[in-house]
Amino acid sequence: MSVDIKIDVELERNVASAIVTKRQLAEIDELFTDGELRLWQDRAGWSGSVREVTDGEVRFYEVNTWFNDDSWISKVRCGEQAVHDAIQTHIEDRHAGGAGNFVRRCSPP
Repeated sequence: MSVDIKIDVELERNVASAIVTKRQLAEIDELFTDGELRLWQDRAGWSGSVREVTDGEVRFYEVNTWFNDDSWISKVRCGEQAVHDAIQTHIEDRHAGGAGNFVRRCSPP
């Protein structure tokens, strides 16, 4: 774990303040389960990414679906960078349950 410290000193006011940020590595194993990475889920459905292998080629899709439907609401092919960005955005989103918390399978410290 590393620590970053930023110090602000105001000698005229005779005060100092420090922002201490602790950094630690959080490993998230098995992002995809059965080809699915569910970033958001509720009782109606889920959204996230799907990984499929077609003719030996790995393809990624951004998806949205209802549980009671046999087809996707949307399924758009995307690249690895889009999946990376979606994961990063989700981890950084304070409404997503905290750093590293996904719908299932992982809750790093």
